[in-house]
Amino acid sequence: MTTWTTAAAAKLNLTLEVIGKRADGFHDLASVVISLDLADQCSLTLGGTERRISYRDHDGRPVSIETHDDIIDRVWQALERRCPLPSGGSIDVIKRIPITSGLGGGSTDAAAFLRLARAAWRLDLSDDELCEIGAEVGSDIPVCIMGGPMLMQGRGERLTALQVPDGALSGWKVLLHRPEIPVPAAKTATMYRSLRTTDYRSGDATSMLADRMTAGHRPSQDDCVNSFDASAREVMQGLIGAWRTMGAAIARASLAAGEEPVVPLLAGAGPTLFAVLRDDIAISAADSLRDPSGQRQPSGFTYVASPLDRTEATAVRQC
Repeated sequence: MTTWTTAAAAKLNLTLEVIGKRADGFHDLASVVISLDLADQCSLTLGGTERRISYRDHDGRPVSIETHDDIIDRVWQALERRCPLPSGGSIDVIKRIPITSGLGGGSTDAAAFLRLARAAWRLDLSDDELCEIGAEVGSDIPVCIMGGPMLMQGRGERLTALQVPDGALSGWKVLLHRPEIPVPAAKTATMYRSLRTTDYRSGDATSMLADRMTAGHRPSQDDCVNSFDASAREVMQGLIGAWRTMGAAIARASLAAGEEPVVPLLAGAGPTLFAVLRDDIAISAADSLRDPSGQRQPSGFTYVASPLDRTEATAVRQC
């Protein structure tokens, strides 16, 4: 049997500006999105007549997914409606991206499946056609299909690849911290309902960052914004404490390195928090977050991520 594999890279909204609500009930967005080297690993093995999907952690233990609403199963069905497949197959996902984190863990797995399916079944589908199929299931799937630095607009269906020089993706890291706090049911919908008109933005910050990156400049935390950042602290119990803890860790590491501290921001719809930092500061702050009391008792998930270009984020290979 033939197996194909690809990384399902986490996505990070460096900017996430909600412009306003549309007549169709969705919201217009403006966002600069990047892919990170924090990634699930997805493999597709052809054979049989049925669909089989399994999720495991990096130690091989089963990971619980809501099987009645499995996003890979839904996008598989959407693909079959567009393009009947000649056989069944098995998709195996090794989960490294925390579930319900605001980093697109489900969307990127669905996007990875579509890339794998096109390669494995030799489907005559363009990137745009894959994105159309993905958009039937989730607004974040198209940007995860494309990978790399992207400008995302509309409800997520309007994508422009940012031609970013190599230097703009090196020399900086993203510190991620997903605190162990309760998350509301239907999190994303809840976050949109929590928005006030004062949380809506013009999209200017996104345009400015897109221009800066295409000109070869590295992003900074000051370039980043998130329309959900304020309301999330009201909606998610425990987020304020996590935000303060992460901010303190960044402040200690920054001041020790002679740099000004920066303020963490919400990643996507949360509850993960992120900060764009110099490599050494990110590593030092991560060590502090993993060991806040000196007793090696990690609280939540902490990771120092690097940005990926499109090729790194989307490569498919045959095993």
